[in-house]
Amino acid sequence: MIHTIDLLPAGPHDAALIADLHTRSWRHAYRGLLPADYLAREVPAQRAQAWQARLVDGAQGQLEVTLARVDGTPAGFACLQPEAEPQYGVYLDNLHVMPGWHGLGLGKRLFAHCAQRAAGGWPGQPLFLYVLDGNTQAREFYRRLDGNESEVFDDKFPGADLIVAVRRVSWPSVAALLKRLAV
Repeated sequence: MIHTIDLLPAGPHDAALIADLHTRSWRHAYRGLLPADYLAREVPAQRAQAWQARLVDGAQGQLEVTLARVDGTPAGFACLQPEAEPQYGVYLDNLHVMPGWHGLGLGKRLFAHCAQRAAGGWPGQPLFLYVLDGNTQAREFYRRLDGNESEVFDDKFPGADLIVAVRRVSWPSVAALLKRLAV
């Protein structure tokens, strides 16, 4: 089946939608990695508050959020925060594809879009992200794209009183990453 995939800039009017997608993605990807009670009870309000602050209030500085729609249905999103941790490069803070849309290449397409935006907006800067050590599906995806993983380290999970094992994954050359994504 051929699908129409649109990657659109998200704005303040999309805050609730992005929060809902984020919540659903975390509940799927982090099942067994984070406490079930936290995912069920705390995440929806925390994600709503976070995306309200980001998209409506501008609380976290410059960011670019891209909403992915498949046949008009919200299917995922990505968020770049180029000034969050400049010592590492351009931060890809979120890359989420809803489980029902896995296998279409949507994650790779969203990732390529973010890499293109990073290359155009912040030329010469590396691209990086953080991934939970136990998120084997995401880690394998980043490995296939030649991401360089740091050693595992403990970090505070955003919006929660949880310490989790994470890795920083980086791509020192976004140009090389874009070539890899074109394959």
